[in-house]
Amino acid sequence: MKVTGKKSLGTLIEMCLKLIMVIGIVIIIGLPFFLEKYRQWMHPKIEYYPTLAILYSSGIPALIIVYRFIQIFHTLGKNNPFCKENVKHLKVISICAFIIMLEFMVGIFFITSIFAIVIIGIFAITWLGTYILSELLKEAIKYKEENELTI
Repeated sequence: MKVTGKKSLGTLIEMCLKLIMVIGIVIIIGLPFFLEKYRQWMHPKIEYYPTLAILYSSGIPALIIVYRFIQIFHTLGKNNPFCKENVKHLKVISICAFIIMLEFMVGIFFITSIFAIVIIGIFAITWLGTYILSELLKEAIKYKEENELTI
């Protein structure tokens, strides 16, 4: 299966990301209800308002990350993955991952769970990985433009 163009793997992933975006919006909207149910059934000692603040302040950057990935995969559908827009998208993803990592580092005092440590690790890797990828893509675009000028 091809990766770029219409009817490609990139287009399929873009559709899956759009579904994830819709589910994420529903979760953000229903977060007070879901957290209260979680508190009643699973973890009654959880501090409701600090946890809700952390989940909202990390959920919004997470939705931004998903939206930026949708835009990146949209450029794959157009057969144009080496564009400056994707560098910007990757940098925004990197910044959002860094924000989420910091929020959970502060929130570890309120969310006493091993999952908070796992989330910190995942978003630290995402932050560094997307930043490095954005710099690599910037260099690849520069080489592509130089190559187009020489031909």
